[in-house]
Formats: sequence, C-alpha cells, structure tokens
Amino acid sequence: MTHLGHPHGGGRSRTRAWAMACVSVALFAVMSCGRPAPPPAVPGAPAPLAPITSTRGMVASAHALASDAGIAMLRAGGNAVDAAVAAAFAIGVAEPNASGLGGEGMILIHLAASGRTVAIDYRSAAPLGAVYDGRPPDTGYAAAAVPGTVAGLAMALERHGTRPLKEVLRPAIALADDGFLASATLAASVTEHFGALAADTELSGVFCPGGLPLEAGGRVRNPALAHTLRAIAAGGPDVFYRGAIADRLAQASSEHGGFLTREALAAYRAIERTPVRGRYRGREVISAPPPVAGTAVIEALQILDRFDLTPHAALSAARVHLTSEALKRAFADFNAFIGDPDFERVPAAGLVAPAYAAARAAEIDPARVSAAVRSGDPDREHPSTTALAVIDRHGNAVVVTQTISDFFGAKVMVPGTGIILNNEMKNFSARGVNALAPGKRMRTAIAPTLVFDRGQVVLAIGTPGAARIVSVTAQLISNVLDYGLDIQAAIDAPRFHARDTEPHLSIEGRIPADTQTALERMGYALERYGDFDLFFGGAQGIVRDPRTGRLTGGADRRRDGAVIAY
Repeated sequence: MTHLGHPHGGGRSRTRAWAMACVSVALFAVMSCGRPAPPPAVPGAPAPLAPITSTRGMVASAHALASDAGIAMLRAGGNAVDAAVAAAFAIGVAEPNASGLGGEGMILIHLAASGRTVAIDYRSAAPLGAVYDGRPPDTGYAAAAVPGTVAGLAMALERHGTRPLKEVLRPAIALADDGFLASATLAASVTEHFGALAADTELSGVFCPGGLPLEAGGRVRNPALAHTLRAIAAGGPDVFYRGAIADRLAQASSEHGGFLTREALAAYRAIERTPVRGRYRGREVISAPPPVAGTAVIEALQILDRFDLTPHAALSAARVHLTSEALKRAFADFNAFIGDPDFERVPAAGLVAPAYAAARAAEIDPARVSAAVRSGDPDREHPSTTALAVIDRHGNAVVVTQTISDFFGAKVMVPGTGIILNNEMKNFSARGVNALAPGKRMRTAIAPTLVFDRGQVVLAIGTPGAARIVSVTAQLISNVLDYGLDIQAAIDAPRFHARDTEPHLSIEGRIPADTQTALERMGYALERYGDFDLFFGGAQGIVRDPRTGRLTGGADRRRDGAVIAY
C-alpha cells in the first residue's frame, strides 16, 4: 500500500509533502548562509544541507521565527531555558495548527552547573466534571482537556530561567500582533481542515480570509492572541487559570457543552518530575517520564543494544527488522503499563531495567517477523505536536515537545482570546491504566530526549508524529551513535515505523528497493508513504561536542524546520 504526504497527527490526508519540504529547505538554506551541500551520507537520502555549527548557542525548532525568538534570549544573556520558553510561546503563534496556549506538553531540562536533569509535566488534565456518553468527541469544547502550556512554561522559567516572563513573551506577542507570512505547510493544513475552520467564526477570521483557505505567503495575524499574551506577561499564569482569561474560557465552554469550568482551571498544576534513564551504546539516555513515552524510547534502545548493528548498513533489512522488533515490544509495554503516575502504579524502573531489555531481546528472531507481540512482566526485575531543542554556551540543554493533539486541536478558538483549544480527551482509553478520571493526565507518545557522554549532553532531540515519535526518536539516536551521521543527515535519512498493534511496517519511499524486497521475504507487509513524508514527524536536534563545546544543529525538511545559531 502506498500513501503520499500524510501529516504528523492522527489523520491521513493527501497533502503535498514535497512542496512543503521545498519551503523548509529554503528556510534552512537561509539559516545555513548558503553553505554547499555535502554528498549524501545515507543511500537513498537526498543530499543533506551542511549542518549549522556554533560554540555560543543554538535553537532548532519547527519554524524559523520560533528559533529566532529563542536566539534573541541567548543574545540578551539568557540561558537555554529562557530561549526554549520564548521559542515555545512563539511556535504556538507561528505554527498554530500544532501547539499553543490551549495545549500542553513536556519539557526536559539539563542544568550543566549542577549536573541535574528535570522534567516539567504540563500535560493537559481531565476537567473535574467531564462526563461522556461513550467516547469523548474529536472536536468541539467537550473534546478539550484543561490546558497546561502556560503553567508549564511559566514554571520552567521561574525555577530554571533567568529572564522575566514579560521579556520572554515579547517575540510571541510581536508575531501575533504584526503577523507573519504563512508557510506552505500551514496553508496546506488550513486547506485540509477548511470545513471545520470555516465553521468556527473565530478560526475563520484568522485562517479563512474572505471565506477562502489561507494561501502560502498570506499574512496571518491574531490580535486577540496578542492581547491574551500581553495579559499573561503582565499578570503571570494566574491570569490564565484564575483571572480574566479563565473567565472567558469557562464561559465559552459552558455555552458550548464543554467542561472547562473555573474550578477545573484553578485546580490545574504543572508538575516537576524525575526523568527516566537508560543506556545505549555506552551513553546515558534521559527522556520524559510517564505519562508520556520516554520509557518506550529507552526500552526500545536497550533491546536494540543487545544486537550488534556494525555488520548492517543503515538502510539494510537487518537493521530495519531488528529495530522494528525492539519497537514492537516497547510499544506493547507502553500500552500495557503507562498511565498517569499520580493515579496509577507505573513500573517505569522495571521497563528500563537492563535485565528486562535482555529478556525482551531474547524473544527476537533475527531472520523473521514475530507473529504476535505481547506485553512483558517488568516487575520481575524490580508502562499534532511540535518539538524544539536548545543548547547554550554553558552546556545547559532543553528539549520541548508540546501539542494541541490533532491539527487545530478541537477546531474551536475561544472568542476574544485567540486561543485554539486542544482535543486531548480522546487520548484516554476505555479501560485500564489510561482510563479517564477527574484531574487525570492522558497517556501520549511525546518523548523529548537527551543523550549524555560522561555527564555532558551530546545530543538533544525531539519530534512530533503521534506514535511515530517513539520510532523516529530511537532511529535518530541510532543514526548518530551507530552510524556516525551528523545530525542533519540523521534527520534527513529515510524512516520507518513499527508497533505491536499494526500489522504492517510503515516506510518512507526512499527505503531502497532491495531492502523492501528482503523485508517482504522476512514476512513484512509494507505500507509505503511519500519519499519525504510528514507522517513521520518533523524532528529537531542539536549535537554537542563535549571536548570543545561545538554545537551542530539539524532541522526537518518534512516540516518548516530551522536551526539558528549565533
């Protein structure tokens, strides 16, 4: 089966991935100051652009305007946290289809001076009074969970940043007020969801000028969002959760059958959590803790660590097979065991234990596909989105993954606020550890990740892509550590995705034909996507040389990715 141009979220529409990629390449080429492209590092990959380098500071995000917002903080003397928070607020304006104030996420922070790494969980939470007859809807106010973005980014800044909130918000405010030119990616997303956007007066006013879908190159302004951001800059997160903005959210939700009451908003808290840790090829890997998918990334890598990939080329059938089998087991355990740790007993330590990885690796037949993969027993060893990465000159590192779930979330914009609400409630399960409960946070696959060598960050990586986040993050780390690719070449390389609940192996069309044939002989049913497909996310990453502090950045052509350094 063949698909073309599927987006990173749950849907599968036929957008023009190559056209979007060309815009991304143009943006990236500007950032790289016209450096010539080196030859392809991976067979089947297009010639990667020369990666960006610096020793002072770097931001990689899904939009040049967001990366620029982060760099402005570094130039002003701020640290990586200041830069990441500024970029995260700005990306919610410049990439409104994927994240924003009405959404949520997780931020992973490494502080070089203390050697401490923390995660801040600003996942959305089920409203206290949410009740459904059947499953939650995909759209509308009843689809929305309590947003966490404002609380989480403000907590990160207050605890670990150096600049005041009003300064960090200035770039986002300017973008919302003055506007920006729509990329081909954003325009395609508007066209794809035009019916739903046109049905909401507020969304239509921003994204459907004259009653038609926004076109690439058109100016996008959201003055109501600028007003909201100014209110947050002046009054802090309390304005959003207990003040005038909360009043507007609660009123609109009540009028349209939603559950975002004043009480539900006031009860929300961001949470600082301990990240999950593992090892791959002798390096330490630290990733986001439950209720998100860092455990799955580390489990997959530690299973794969039991196999020697040295004899196998990066796009060989053997490498794809072994990685896919590891991913299937990690996904099976993720689905069985991962939920909100404040509500469920989550055996995270068992899932990332080396002995457990060894036991799961022993199940894999290197010559054929597993007939079925079930969850293991980790206790016996005592489970639409955007991403950005920042590393500063001191070695502080931050990776952010945030989302409003589907493209344009619940497809509603709260009147007078410019805020697009998430549709995260559908991510609860009907039963089990991820079942809905008041105040509970739903499980999703986001996994901002850092890799360390002898205590120093050597790789910061994040990607959107729904379940593909786990597959892509593991592949990118393997591309760098196993195959020695620079970060841009690692991101450019063709991707694949496997999980326990899907009967097929999803691949990009650039996977070599002989590899595809060999995989089919091993028993794989292949589902082919475009050569450079948004279905596989939009990764951003930075590599740091621990000896010199030299930074090398890469951004994804599958999206409007841009690395900016100074």
